[in-house]
Parts: sequence; structure tokens; C-alpha cells
Amino acid sequence: MMSTDEMIRREYGTLVGRKIVTVRPMLADELEMYGWSHHADSAMVIIFDDGTAVVPSADPEGNGPGCLFIEQTDRSPA
Repeated sequence: MMSTDEMIRREYGTLVGRKIVTVRPMLADELEMYGWSHHADSAMVIIFDDGTAVVPSADPEGNGPGCLFIEQTDRSPA
């Protein structure tokens, strides 16, 4: 069984060290692909310097767009 740390490294490890280039609304064809056309005002895409795109989702099944809570913290990465 995979540990939580192993899962995080496998699923999200390629984001470490990347820089965000832009945050933009989803395009019409992207909204259509996800089936989120009725969420056009809230669905966002985060684009990184290597072309990776992150799409916040409400849940693992992709039932709707999600949001990110952004906060300042003094915690150092583990």
C-alpha cells in the first residue's frame, strides 16, 4: 500500500520547483470537455512554466470546478 507521502510525490511531485506563469478562465472547449459549461464564471486553469495546467476540481470525480484557498504562512516545507 502506498503511503500518503508517496502518493503526493507521485501525483504532484512534478509541480515542485515550477513557477506559475498565469491563471486564466477555462476556455469554452475546456469547459465542454469537463462538462462544466454552466460554471463558466468560476472554472479556472493555473498554467506553469513547463506548460503543465492545473484545474481545481470540486472533487476527485470532477463533478464541478473547485477553488483554492490562498494564505500566507510561515511554515517551511517538510
